[in-house]
Amino acid sequence: MESKYNLTYVQINKDTIHIAFDIQKSIWKEDPDYNDLYDKAIHPLDDNCFFLVYDNKKLIGITGVDVYREYPDTIWLDWFAILPQFRRMGYGKKVLLDTINYCKRLKRYKSFRIDTTYYKDRPALFLYDKVMHYKEKYTKEDTKDDKMQTLIYTYTLNGELEPWDNKYLGLREYYNSL
Repeated sequence: MESKYNLTYVQINKDTIHIAFDIQKSIWKEDPDYNDLYDKAIHPLDDNCFFLVYDNKKLIGITGVDVYREYPDTIWLDWFAILPQFRRMGYGKKVLLDTINYCKRLKRYKSFRIDTTYYKDRPALFLYDKVMHYKEKYTKEDTKDDKMQTLIYTYTLNGELEPWDNKYLGLREYYNSL
């Protein structure tokens, strides 16, 4: 069966980092992270990388992966977005599944995970609910006065589902540093 997409994934480098950063700034106006992109462009690893996504040479979005070295069995989705004019066309699901399959091919992780902020009717959550195997609230960094509203989604890469179980991620510290 032939796919309706002709997607190409181009790893960012020092010459294309500005494209990725422009997308970050347009989608995450409050917290784009040039330093993270720079690290991925200058020192790419197969588990710490970032891709521009094209369909027939037309830029449609970004995706990437990253790891927390203290959790060696998990690889995380990093900076995933489809540009607004290409949403609701099936690209999000295709790019997410392609990213998961990329991680499966690495053959060294048990789980693929996403941390994301919850708010009612957030479009990405509908996609994650359809594709990912498991969803749980992340409350480890909540305080009495400030709830982060974070969800952790898990897709098992080896057939064994292990919940995240609220292990510390340092998200509050990371977002405060941006």
